[in-house]
This record gives sequence, C-alpha cells and structure tokens, in this order.
Amino acid sequence: MQKIGIFDSGVETPEEIVMAAGFTPYRFFGDPTLQPDRANEHIPPTHCIWTRNLLEQAIKGLDENIVGIIGTHGCDRTNREFDIWIECLNLDFMFFLNSPRKRDNLALNFFINDLKELILRLEEGFNIEITPGKLKDAIITTNKIRKLLKEISDYRKKLVLKGSEFHELVKNAQYQDKNQVLKNLKKKSEELKSIAPFSEKNIKRILLTGSEIDDTEFIKYLESLGFHIVIDDLGVGTKYFWNLVDENSEPIEALAKYHLTKPINSIKYPSYERFNVLQKLAENYKVDGVINIAQKFCEPVLYDHPYLNKKFKELEIPYLFIELTYNRESYNQLSTRFSAFAEII
Repeated sequence: MQKIGIFDSGVETPEEIVMAAGFTPYRFFGDPTLQPDRANEHIPPTHCIWTRNLLEQAIKGLDENIVGIIGTHGCDRTNREFDIWIECLNLDFMFFLNSPRKRDNLALNFFINDLKELILRLEEGFNIEITPGKLKDAIITTNKIRKLLKEISDYRKKLVLKGSEFHELVKNAQYQDKNQVLKNLKKKSEELKSIAPFSEKNIKRILLTGSEIDDTEFIKYLESLGFHIVIDDLGVGTKYFWNLVDENSEPIEALAKYHLTKPINSIKYPSYERFNVLQKLAENYKVDGVINIAQKFCEPVLYDHPYLNKKFKELEIPYLFIELTYNRESYNQLSTRFSAFAEII
C-alpha cells in the first residue's frame, strides 16, 4: 500500500483526503533513540528538537512506500522547516497545507480553498479523481475510528486500560491502514468489556498535556512512578478523535469545520480557549493533578505555561510543568521532580 507522509504537529491534516486519493495516511513520529546530527546541519540546535528528529529520519531515508508528503501549518519554526524538507528529499509530491491560526468564518473559507488546492494537486500529481463520494466514504470510516477511540478512552477513567496502552492504540491509528485499524479497535473494545479494574491504591489520576508526546515509553515511565493518565490533551490522544466530522454536509466544508472546531492547541488563537478545554477535562475526569510537558525549545507551550500555572493555582489543582529533552535518558533525570509532585498530590 502506497502512503502519503504527514508532517504535522497539530493533527490538522485531513486524512480523509489522502484516503479518498487511494493512499494510506502515514503520520511521522519521532525516534527518541536517534540524535539529529544531520538535521543540525540545516537547523540550529535551539530549534524544536522533535521536528529536527523527524528531519533526521527523512534525510536518512523514508519508508519506500511513501510517495509524497503533506506538511501542515504548525508553529513558525516547523512551518519554515518544510522548505528544508523540499531541499533534502527527492519526492515528486510535496504540499504545504495552510491550516489557519484563527477559527472564524474568514479562516474557514481560507482553509476550504486550501483543501481544494490540495485535492487538485493530488489529482494532477497522481492522475486520479477524488470524488465527493470517496470523501464521504473516508469520513464515515474515520468517524468509526474516532467513536471507537473515544469509547476505549473511557476505560482509562474506569481503571481498566493503562494510559500507555491507549497511547499506543492512538499512535497506530495515525499511520496504519484504516481498515486494519478499525478491525483492531473493534477487537480491543470487545476485550476490554471483560477486564476487571486494577487497584486504585496509590494511583495518581493525571491529565497530561503539552507538546507532541509520541514516545509511549515516556507514558510507561510516568506509570512506573505511580501516575495514571486518565485523560489527555495531546495529538497522540484526544485531539485526534474527540469530535466527529459531519457526515451529512458537503465533505470539504465538513472537514474544514471539523479541524477548526476541535479542541484548540497552543498555536491557535485565542490561546485562552485552551485553558477552558483543560479545565473541563480536569473537572470532568476528577484528576489529582495536571502535568504539562514541553519538548525542548517548544515555544508555544513555553508561552502557555505561565498562564496555565496561574489558572490551575486558582482552581487549586496541582500543576507540574516539565521541559523535556527528546531522548529516553532524560526521563530518569527528572524522577525527583515527578516523585515530589506525586507526594504533593
């Protein structure tokens, strides 16, 4: 199966368009065991470590089945890195999708036009036709996946499913064939119905938010310290499945509205809406604390931190902010801070 690679920090690339074109959407993830040596030749080492890691993988060589790449508007640094990808890779199809920072009607019309441009470029580049019927079929499939993920997510709250297991499920859904994903999720949903909850003794119920966290080993590390992620606000998490695309509207407009109305991330405007989302999650899931992780040099999350710190103090919800280097050796270096936070809550 041929794939279209997705370079997207905010899960805002409409996978349905890629599926309607006959390809598997393949979202790129980092490799925390890899040092960005060659990427550092193109990007200063003070830039986002996660995206430098992705560029390192691209330079070393992508999956041979990847026939094109879509880069989607993220923060200022990741946006400009797409120009470097164009210079470093030898692919005929590379498209930059402008996902707006604002979420008003003007932004919606802008995004609709850019989605139409993406469709046109795919059709011309691969000599295919992307019809409304194909788009609607793809929307129905991804909505089924979203519904199943939301249903399975609730087992974290019931203390039946570990946060690390769920993280792996969401991650797989973002790069595997969607029909296979659907089968796997249906099977998992049935399995979970017969599993008894694990012990609540000494478990700290956590809302996890922040930068892109795509290393499941980090979630396992938090669990080893007694934390349980009952809910999250992540791209490899709720931002990927929380809402549904309207199946009864014109497909392109429905996709645009979906991406401009789902839970806001730190690069969107107005930024205070992000706290509103986090507050509702923290209260609805009765969390013991909030952990906010910033990948090294992730400026949008660093910018959000003082405001979130202030607001969670007002709510008397324990809040921990950690700036993390994207490698597994760094996890243990932070054990004292995590352990101290566990004692506080």
